[in-house]
Amino acid sequence: MPLPWLLAFLSAAAVIEATPSTAASGGQAAEKRTLRDCLLPAVSKGGFRMDDYILWCPSVIQVDGTCHMFASRWPAQYGLGGWTSHSECVRATSTNLLGPYAFQEVVLQKRPGHWDKSRVHNGKIVKAGSKYLLFYINTANETGYAVAGSVLGPWTRSEKFVMRVSNPAPLVRPDLSIYVFGRLKDSAGVNRGIAFTAPNYAAPDSVIANGDNLLPDNDELEDPAIWWANQQYNVLLNDWKGKATGIEKAGAQYYSKDGIRYHLMTKEPVFTKKIVYDDKTSETFSRRERPFVYVNEKEEVVALFTACLPGTGPARIVGQPVDHYLPGN
Repeated sequence: MPLPWLLAFLSAAAVIEATPSTAASGGQAAEKRTLRDCLLPAVSKGGFRMDDYILWCPSVIQVDGTCHMFASRWPAQYGLGGWTSHSECVRATSTNLLGPYAFQEVVLQKRPGHWDKSRVHNGKIVKAGSKYLLFYINTANETGYAVAGSVLGPWTRSEKFVMRVSNPAPLVRPDLSIYVFGRLKDSAGVNRGIAFTAPNYAAPDSVIANGDNLLPDNDELEDPAIWWANQQYNVLLNDWKGKATGIEKAGAQYYSKDGIRYHLMTKEPVFTKKIVYDDKTSETFSRRERPFVYVNEKEEVVALFTACLPGTGPARIVGQPVDHYLPGN
């Protein structure tokens, strides 16, 4: 990929799927510094849950007034570690962004004899022009995709994995070029934040900065979510070893003006394992991971989704409204 194209790519604007706002605006979001400041109580009766299944890896796209959530699912009988051999991608829908979502179909399952023979996991849905792209992983550091002309499918999968990265967070540009931020565990055991670019989803990807860690101070990550606002890349992720926030796997927020050098927004965690609900109850989960932010047509974050594992019972997806957050820098 030639350097002039890459520089032009990094200065372009991002495509964000539009939706009507769902949280009441306090009129102060633009003045608030972090996403944490704009979090509102989660919807106790919302989100996505299924009896006897663990749900993980949420991502949401709105099409013709219907919200489609793509998530990972596997039978609860296998425990949280069951994702390694039983994870599949499912689709659920709701007329309300925050849910509740109702299961519709299994979208993708593992394919014996193909590159994605072990599992379908970490799915992220985006739209590129008239095409819907569903990025997902097989084993660690093997990311591929499926493409369809409708959010309902049918889906055509890549014949091989296209990026050596886990936890892909794709961003589609106005010219349909792609920027993907993700995690790569290196030989030293460091979970680096790396990124790839490509002129379109079907073109070969090029790793940025030789695959160096794009996070400052050699911070580590898991489960990034990415969006474009304030003329910058914005990333929310799980703070792998607590290097950024002091709390292992809490939510940490970063930004970058060029897609190469990222900066920590604040040492305060965006989220922890505790969630406060709109009915004034609260719940502290044993694990809270896989953040996904939903952004409206004004580049405002209006919802945060996370995969949450309670003390008893299977994991579910919790939806939390956000008061029209616009990031600073």
